[in-house]
Amino acid sequence: MQEQEKRTGDEITLKGALGVFGSILAIIVVGRLILGFDVALLLMFCGMFSTVVFCYVYHYSWSDLFDKGVVPMVARASGAIMILLTVGPMIAVWMASGTIPYLIYLGLKLLTPKVFLVAAFLICCLSSCFTGTSWGTAATFGVAFIGIAQGLGVSLPATAGAIVAGAYFGDKLSPISDTTVLAAAVAEVEVVDHIRSMLWTTIPPFIISVIVYAYIGSKAGGELDLSQVNIILSAIEKTFKLNPLALIPPFAILALAYKRFPTLPVLWVGIVISIPLAFLQGYDLTTTVKFMASGPKIVTGLESLDKLLSRGGLAFMSSSVVVVFFAYLFAGQLEFTGTFRTICDSLRTRFIGHSKGRFVLSASLTGILTGLGTGNSYLSEIVPGTMYKDLADEMDISRRVLSRTLEDSGTVVVPLIPWSAAGIYMSSVLDVSVAEYAPWAFLCYLGFLTAWFYGFTGIAIWPSDRPQEA
Repeated sequence: MQEQEKRTGDEITLKGALGVFGSILAIIVVGRLILGFDVALLLMFCGMFSTVVFCYVYHYSWSDLFDKGVVPMVARASGAIMILLTVGPMIAVWMASGTIPYLIYLGLKLLTPKVFLVAAFLICCLSSCFTGTSWGTAATFGVAFIGIAQGLGVSLPATAGAIVAGAYFGDKLSPISDTTVLAAAVAEVEVVDHIRSMLWTTIPPFIISVIVYAYIGSKAGGELDLSQVNIILSAIEKTFKLNPLALIPPFAILALAYKRFPTLPVLWVGIVISIPLAFLQGYDLTTTVKFMASGPKIVTGLESLDKLLSRGGLAFMSSSVVVVFFAYLFAGQLEFTGTFRTICDSLRTRFIGHSKGRFVLSASLTGILTGLGTGNSYLSEIVPGTMYKDLADEMDISRRVLSRTLEDSGTVVVPLIPWSAAGIYMSSVLDVSVAEYAPWAFLCYLGFLTAWFYGFTGIAIWPSDRPQEA
């Protein structure tokens, strides 16, 4: 409300608000899906477009748009940007220290013939949680599991669905995943609180997925060919000195997070205690610090594994930070000018009313439609998050509910969209079309269905904690 009182331009009508918002989505959809432009550049063009409209049509001054719209928005996102920039070096040093390779190694050792689909799902969950990447998980374990499924007689669409669901389990829940950090930042909640909230809509789909995969896997026949898994295991064994000490950093982070220490210092601890472990792998201090800046170059002799392990560093996260910054450039203007408020007021009057279930449904559908229109997981979180966060406060709904809805309807839904970058990538890597694997990726759509159920039943719909904070 304070920001709205500072507005100096003309009041924007519902028709005008929808026109501006629709034009921005059109720029992104046409630019991304038809012209194939980079997302960050498209967001910069959106910022240019919104600036021209608000300055010359609604008579706002550039100084007001920037100082009272963009700057406060970016300032609120500074914590998320700091976390994203810290996650990059931490991933790099965890790779060099052997922490992530050792976790991958242990996961693959769990693979057994009778529970192949369950194992594929759980191992992909484990890998994505500790690497923060769904794409890297699919390119390594996903490819290996698809090959194994062919020999075992397991349905390839079911296998691909289990891989995608497991890969996005970590992308959704991992504290070092960019989408996890972004969703918490957009809703302005702590990352740990965000993850705890997501467990409510993630654990039930997770359990259902395990049960269904176990049933399907029990019907499979044939001999289990572990040759591709053994190749990965052998490559890890030859490249790293596998030592249980490598598990200290992740367990330390989990313990500190459980104690509710601030996210950023916890990540710093994860970096510091990993540096001596990198020395055990044969890297000196200079090399380790360089890895933290530009990322490690791990050579195992297996190209797909090299791509998974050669991740991290400040440079690795720079593209994510650029996308977030340019998205907030126009989002800050839309918030300051009351564009989002006008649309949300109309939604509340005409649809949401006082129903918390309809609030969750509306925020969820906005995220899904943004994902369908743009094919981008970042925007499917940023757009509804910025639109609905103030409305959540007014309706006495915790922003933790909003933040988890952003991921339930954004992060994990995008790989189910055939024209999205995630959908195209997954179908290409696994050689199974999106239409074939989507029905089997239970976790990816049971999340938002669970969120809708909670919304209308009142389960885990907590009251807002913003007034108490104020």
